[in-house]
Amino acid sequence: MRGGQRSVLLLLILVVAAVVLAVLRNTDAGSAIQGAALGAIAPARTALSGTASGAAAALADAQRFADLRTENQALRAEVVQLRSAAAGVQATRRENEALRAALDYQRANTEWALLTARVAGRDSVDALDTLVIDRGAADGVRVGMAVVANGSLAGRVLAVTTTSADVLPIQSSQSAVNAVAQGEDGTADGIVEGDDNGGLVLTRIEPGAPLAIGDLVVTSGLGGGFPRGLPVGRVIAVFTTPENVFREAAVEPFVRSERLDVIQVILERAPGSP
Repeated sequence: MRGGQRSVLLLLILVVAAVVLAVLRNTDAGSAIQGAALGAIAPARTALSGTASGAAAALADAQRFADLRTENQALRAEVVQLRSAAAGVQATRRENEALRAALDYQRANTEWALLTARVAGRDSVDALDTLVIDRGAADGVRVGMAVVANGSLAGRVLAVTTTSADVLPIQSSQSAVNAVAQGEDGTADGIVEGDDNGGLVLTRIEPGAPLAIGDLVVTSGLGGGFPRGLPVGRVIAVFTTPENVFREAAVEPFVRSERLDVIQVILERAPGSP
């Protein structure tokens, strides 16, 4: 039998079945036939209902997952903003503390004309690792002037523009400062130089000069450029080598350039100071 004939036959059977059911609908036989038909298709209806419910649950889970992912992304963005704000507050607090310390130092050291400046940036292109400050020639800054921070030597002015200046930190390998180590047994003159590890070395110390761990190192004032008595650091080790006539000492600096936000330039000795 061809496909078209089968389709016509199936249609005729369905029509006959529909007519018979319509005739027997209100009879006992019709009810029995209808119940049997419903019982026959019940498993299929249950399966279809379960499939629909599962699909609906899967769609609901997918929507909840999407909502959670969106909420997670929003929370991450908020955390980033809060961390940024906290870092800004901390930086502002640190700068305010440095400014207050600078003001206190200026009040306690009236023999010097001090100019307070902010560290605007750092230049590490070469080996100098200079600091850029927001004061320059227009404010009286000149090349060679001493720079202090927290009451201790931080470096010297290396270059000046009208509104800014470059400061060479004392830890730079290109820095050299005449200094003296002061201890209970006397003093030892030398030159403070920066090393490759961010520390300081007191070089050219006479072999017989008194020197011990814990001695205070300050500027000697020799050679000009730096006032006498500016704190530099403390001796943490003493070295003697057979090939070197002079001794050397490792010095822990009181000031580290990478932590500076505010510095002070010593412009000149205040009028009337001794």
